[in-house]
Amino acid sequence: MVVAIDIGNSNTSFGIFSDNMKGIPENEPEFNGNIRTEKTTTTEELAIQFLDLKKLWGLGDVNLRGKVVISSVVPQLDYEFLHMFEKYYDTRPYFIERKDIPLDINYDFPEEIGADRLVNAYAGSVAYPGENLIIVDFGTATTFDVISGGHSYEGGLIMTGIMTSLRALEEKASKLPHIDLNLPSALVGRNTVDGIRSGILNGTGVMVDGLTAKIASEMKWKSYKVLATGGLSKLIKTFSGSIDMIDRQLTLKGLYYLWNLKG
Repeated sequence: MVVAIDIGNSNTSFGIFSDNMKGIPENEPEFNGNIRTEKTTTTEELAIQFLDLKKLWGLGDVNLRGKVVISSVVPQLDYEFLHMFEKYYDTRPYFIERKDIPLDINYDFPEEIGADRLVNAYAGSVAYPGENLIIVDFGTATTFDVISGGHSYEGGLIMTGIMTSLRALEEKASKLPHIDLNLPSALVGRNTVDGIRSGILNGTGVMVDGLTAKIASEMKWKSYKVLATGGLSKLIKTFSGSIDMIDRQLTLKGLYYLWNLKG
């Protein structure tokens, strides 16, 4: 069993990859789930949360030595995860670094790239070898990552995430109600809630279509694929004609691929 963990700014995702996953598609996590990322979380709080997840998934005592792989964009939590696994599972987790990812990186300052973005890029290159790819990740930030020919990371775009924008709007406009991103009844909203839903969802879909077309034009690609990930990717695909595939577990799968490489 391999535990893959993606420590993000808003959520931390866990994936369990088993050697004997009957009925589970190849390279898919057998179990996966999220906890809220709290930068002040202690070692013991993490241990309790991970134990609760294992109980939820029906996993008993397991040997995790050498079988924990982590990507992190929250350095404040790296020590807590390291200490938790060393103290309670007698193993030192492997933190993915840029040098571990076998991609050519054409970027002015490679050390600035979030580990999750490079893990996504590698996962995409494994799943779609040789393809030109645009990977759109709908997280705390919405990111576009550009991979040329399945081996070269060319950079990308970063903008405010969907839920980040929505919560900021709610915070600054005191008369607005709390809004869940359900499907709007029409493009033209006839009430405030539907107007905001339509603006965010349709606006994001149009943004994705426009930017992916511009990226492909700038890269002079004749063919390419758009791969979406993140919790809202399935919802946004309803409003975007350019998204070809959705893989909500892309980062966890990328971590699993990279763990297999080092093994």
